Amino acid sequence: MRFFALVLTGLLVLASPVAAQQIDVRSGEHADFSRLVFMFPPGTDWSTERVEGGYKLTAPPRTRFNLANVFRLIPKTRIQAISADIDARSVFIETAPDVHLEVFQLPIGAVVVDIADGAEPEPFEPGTPKPQITAPDHSYRPAPKLGYLDLYWSDKPTQMRPEAQPAPPPAPKPAPQPGEATENVAFPDGRISAAEIALIDELGRAASQGLITMQMPKHPVADPHQTDGHEAGGHDMPTTEPAHDTPTEGHDTEGHPGRDESHLALQAETVIDRDSSAHFAPGRLADSGHSCPRDADFDLQSWLTEEAPSVQIAHARRDLLAEFDKPRLRAVEHLAKVYIALGLGTEAKALFKSFGLEEEANPALTILADVVDGNTPDPYPAFKAFTACDSRVALWALVAQPEPPQRETVNFGAVLRAYSALPPPIRNLIGPKLSDRLIEVGAADVAQTVRSMLARAPAEHRSSLEYMDARIDLSEGRVEDATERLDKVAESHSEIAAEALILSVETKLSEGIAIPTNEVENASALAKQLGGSDMGDKLTRVEILGNASTAKFDPAFEALERWEEPLDETLRRDTQNDLLAMLAKLPDEQMFIETFFRFRPQWSPEELEPGVQIALSERLSKSGFDISSRAVLSPATRRSEPGRLAMARAALAGRDAAAAYSHLVGLQGEEAALLRGEALSLLGQHQNAEAAFAEAGATEARLEAAWRAGNWDQVTDGGSEAQRQFLELFSDTAPPAQDRDAAPLGPLAAAQKLIAQSEAERAAFEKLMQDMK
Repeated sequence: MRFFALVLTGLLVLASPVAAQQIDVRSGEHADFSRLVFMFPPGTDWSTERVEGGYKLTAPPRTRFNLANVFRLIPKTRIQAISADIDARSVFIETAPDVHLEVFQLPIGAVVVDIADGAEPEPFEPGTPKPQITAPDHSYRPAPKLGYLDLYWSDKPTQMRPEAQPAPPPAPKPAPQPGEATENVAFPDGRISAAEIALIDELGRAASQGLITMQMPKHPVADPHQTDGHEAGGHDMPTTEPAHDTPTEGHDTEGHPGRDESHLALQAETVIDRDSSAHFAPGRLADSGHSCPRDADFDLQSWLTEEAPSVQIAHARRDLLAEFDKPRLRAVEHLAKVYIALGLGTEAKALFKSFGLEEEANPALTILADVVDGNTPDPYPAFKAFTACDSRVALWALVAQPEPPQRETVNFGAVLRAYSALPPPIRNLIGPKLSDRLIEVGAADVAQTVRSMLARAPAEHRSSLEYMDARIDLSEGRVEDATERLDKVAESHSEIAAEALILSVETKLSEGIAIPTNEVENASALAKQLGGSDMGDKLTRVEILGNASTAKFDPAFEALERWEEPLDETLRRDTQNDLLAMLAKLPDEQMFIETFFRFRPQWSPEELEPGVQIALSERLSKSGFDISSRAVLSPATRRSEPGRLAMARAALAGRDAAAAYSHLVGLQGEEAALLRGEALSLLGQHQNAEAAFAEAGATEARLEAAWRAGNWDQVTDGGSEAQRQFLELFSDTAPPAQDRDAAPLGPLAAAQKLIAQSEAERAAFEKLMQDMK
């Protein structure tokens, strides 16, 4: 009897109109706005208003809001706080100063609140009432993508779709006349609301397991009671469900039978239907039109169980071989997935190789294995288009590409969702690489979101956070702060230490900073430990250039010579070019000459970039090695304009003026004119050399050529003091008139005058000779 009393009491509580209904609040982050989705049931009255410090959303009385997970996926930048008011029916949204509210309601009843960048169109003064935004009778909706389960990551609707314009409201019914019978108004039972809440909870669980999807019709139905299978506008609707064998017209993107879109936009399937159709369900389409792989192929968390890793591997190793020791491809792929989900990428790749299944294996597994191991996967062109997919593959397509894609081709919402769904160890492994790639494509704000996700990891993974902070500092120009963070991470014993060391040394080299000996020795030790991998090759490069930064070229060239078979030959060639470019800038002349000729047999001019060839050629020309200066230039470089200038310098270094002039024929510019003037001076054509120096803007060289050419007017106007004094002494001008009228000098006075004139001429010659040294 007591049991039935308790049951009756529970039913009465559910039927009570004062029972509070819980409203889940979801969130999502975009580049220019933050989104909140209040999951109101259809027909809920609501309103928003601007209040001091933010916005206020008001719902019917006795509404309870679930705000526990609001900041799980969004930072506290635009939306700084959110709290339920004491009236149990409203929510206060505290916002940053320069943002504004955009709100709309979906046909399913949910209210979407976007806090977007940019101030309100009109300034708000506290205490001044502002018109409230109420729920419209007919809400517009965004263009459907994958359903409203991903609404909080979808784009904002820009305007009402033309085909989604609300139908005109029906004409009001005439008021009943006296005496006419009226229908009784049926008020909803409170138990129905409780059942709806329970049903919504169950639907949410099923949605999280991928058992249901929400899809809105492509075209609205003019008459909600229409059942003849036609939409407004003459579009046919399927009225019967075709067979389940293959996807046909009227089926959804997962190959399941289509539903009449004039009814509830809900599609459900059992686990049996889901598993049996997984093999022939076509992939979803990206915005670019490419077919996207299934999420199951990139769901690393689902590949693991709660058992210990050794137990999972042992179970996966069962039944790898069929009859006659033939490997089972599906069993081998299953074991490879377990390896990848545990972060053992090398073991996964070796598994396919040991069974001879490299060609038959799913290429996605090989790509995932390389990524989790920190290696660059082999190019797979079809993978590039997957960055636009609204599924988990977007994350792996972004980090697996050798070059960063265009920003507009990346679905950042899908990338963040896929990253948050990874197992914690894998999230820690690829977080820094993902942050690097996001910064490369110009999405530093998304990289900051990834950093916030990783910040919730256990304390032992703080090195990855420091690395990501350093990358963000570099993207914002804070080089000193970045190198300090990187040095701290490089000294730690974390898996990200090697990457931090590489980035630290590369950053210091770009700033012209000498690399400390301990960092070079650390790089050398790690390079030997990680030999045969991408990381090992990058550390070898750091070791070589680090030694060169402190003029230790002998160990640098010796390490380069030992580096015979890198995984990426381009990396070795770039390192060789950078090393020789650093050698060309070496201030010590004797060390440069000794080092250059000692290690000259290790490389040929064709292996070097044109800029490095020219830098070495110019340095050799200044040192007087004209033959070696020409030999360091490849035939292709000699035919280029910079190469012809370098050849002219080499010829001038060998005092071959005619050859130098021939290399300069047809070249324009100040540098070519200067070299042409030097060649003409060596040929004795000082008048033409003066014109060439004038074209080059070389004033001193022009006056020198004028002096040699006897152009005394130029020397008198701009020559040196010694040159002008010399011209005054040896000019052919007649003596002044007063000297002619003066009495002739006696023998002794004339002799003294000649002596004084001789002394002045001797002093002028000595001064002139000193200036010419």
